[in-house]
Amino acid sequence: MNAQEVADLIKPEVDEIKIISERCLFASSDKKRFLNILKSLKDNGVTHISTITALDNGKSIELIYHFDCKPALLNLKIFLPMDDLKIPTITDLFPGAVLYERDIMEMIGVIVEGHPDPRRLFLPEDWPQGKYPLRKQKEEKKA
Repeated sequence: MNAQEVADLIKPEVDEIKIISERCLFASSDKKRFLNILKSLKDNGVTHISTITALDNGKSIELIYHFDCKPALLNLKIFLPMDDLKIPTITDLFPGAVLYERDIMEMIGVIVEGHPDPRRLFLPEDWPQGKYPLRKQKEEKKA
């Protein structure tokens, strides 16, 4: 699918779509409609997730799911509020997401509900609970 075809397919479930080129588009949605978008992609022949990017923007955690829609590349943004850092696993639809989801759980603290293998991936077992290397931490003021 080219970028316009992908945009037409997911348009009912997204808040914003920006077509960058014939091969690249960005879209944003919320986690309530997130799985509907992914099921629609899967039903229309998308089989490959390239990666998941996670970013702490200070107000929320931004997850960007990168899909190869052949030839288009879809970058789907989902924003998670800091007081609700949960998202369902997508490994049942895209098995290749298993390591990417483990990465975002460990490095940024998102809870991926239903993940088949939530073990640590990079950090040692004695790493402090609640400390996430890629999360912006508020600096404590020194007296």
